[in-house]
Amino acid sequence: MTARLTVADIRDYLASTGWALQPDGWRGGTIWVHAGDHEILVPGSDDLGDGPRRVRDILVLLARLEGRAREHIAADIGAPMADVQWYRAPIVPSGEGLGLIDAVTAFTSARDALSAVARAALHGPRPAFGGAAPREVRDLLDRTVIGPIVPSDDVLTVRVPLDRDKTGGDPLARRTLLLFQRTAALLWETAAEAERTGDIGVFDGVVREGVSAELCAALAQFAGPGDGGRFEIGFRWARGLPAEIPASNVVFDGSAGRLLRRVAHRLRRLHRDTASVTGLITSLFDNGDVDRFRVHVKGEVLAENGEPRGSIWVRLPDEPAYDLAVDAHRNRSVVRAHGTLMEVHGRLELRATGFERSSEET
Repeated sequence: MTARLTVADIRDYLASTGWALQPDGWRGGTIWVHAGDHEILVPGSDDLGDGPRRVRDILVLLARLEGRAREHIAADIGAPMADVQWYRAPIVPSGEGLGLIDAVTAFTSARDALSAVARAALHGPRPAFGGAAPREVRDLLDRTVIGPIVPSDDVLTVRVPLDRDKTGGDPLARRTLLLFQRTAALLWETAAEAERTGDIGVFDGVVREGVSAELCAALAQFAGPGDGGRFEIGFRWARGLPAEIPASNVVFDGSAGRLLRRVAHRLRRLHRDTASVTGLITSLFDNGDVDRFRVHVKGEVLAENGEPRGSIWVRLPDEPAYDLAVDAHRNRSVVRAHGTLMEVHGRLELRATGFERSSEET
């Protein structure tokens, strides 16, 4: 752990966290003072024989002053270009580490929350997102790192590396976490209003700010099952790319988990974008019972304020439409369906109000 920390990164970390460099050093090293009471001697180079011991001593002092585990501080020092998001929650217990079920829930929820906000940052806010995440979001999740995991700690840390945007703007990772911090604060404020008025319809108005069904459902998991308990979300910005907006944290009370689950259900019902698809039918499904008249169409999907897609399941309005679909599939005829987008069991589906053969050729 400590062998990977360079003298340059340590000095950079101290400068960014309020330590003052003194004009006089000692034996090639630099002396740093914090609030006039604490002093740190940073080695002059990375190749000193007692360098690892000196770095460990520095981490011990920083851990005591910051009230954080040495492992977390070392990770921050060694990753100057990573924003940090962290959770303190009932499903992130301290003392004996994470239980298997809690660990899976915590990691999955952290991934789903980050994915939901990244999609809003990339393509704009929506009540609910359906289908697979765009490539840019998948790439962001692939580069995101959990940890370090410290058994004696009660924090789940998510580190999101930043790639400088070639256009000079903030990279997607930074835009995502800035939006996440803002939506977390809005959710806290709106939850307080909903508790006061008894009306969860107030959440409809914050959808345009980046709140979505997926975000609410993911955050609700951190409260734990049932009524759940308090949970906290915090943010820290990469010192290699300072942010103008101060980092902050939000604490949700014990009733937030149940409320956010209700909001997630409500926002999924609000997901009513109109859409159309033109293409070839690749699959048909009709179980003769409750799940009837579905076809999978591969082609061009056009959705209002939606993300580009190449295929979608279409639920047809009646049996004559399904018979037409069977014939079109048999003859490889191009079809066109239009209607309303719905999320069904986590899958985006087009509820068709119109279905016909297209004049286009295969």
